[in-house]
Amino acid sequence: MLPVTRPAVSLHLKVLKDARLVRDVAAGTRRIYQLDPDGLTVLRAYLDRLWAGALDRFAAAAEHAHQIETSADTSINTSRAANQPTSTTPTKEQSK
Repeated sequence: MLPVTRPAVSLHLKVLKDARLVRDVAAGTRRIYQLDPDGLTVLRAYLDRLWAGALDRFAAAAEHAHQIETSADTSINTSRAANQPTSTTPTKEQSK
């Protein structure tokens, strides 16, 4: 038993039928519903385009953020290096 009323189920099935995601066949006083493969193919193509665009935009935004972060890290490291005193004591490798 479904936790919704029959009228609610009928309304949802009508919406799915209007969207061409299901089809129905009369069987006596009842209607038998099944998925409509053609409608699902159209829906799948739409979702694939939607997600492809969303993922492309996300990848571009992530790459842009990475470039900004890398640029900021490079400028911080460059300014730190410029502010550090230089050593006049030769290292072990320089004294050989």
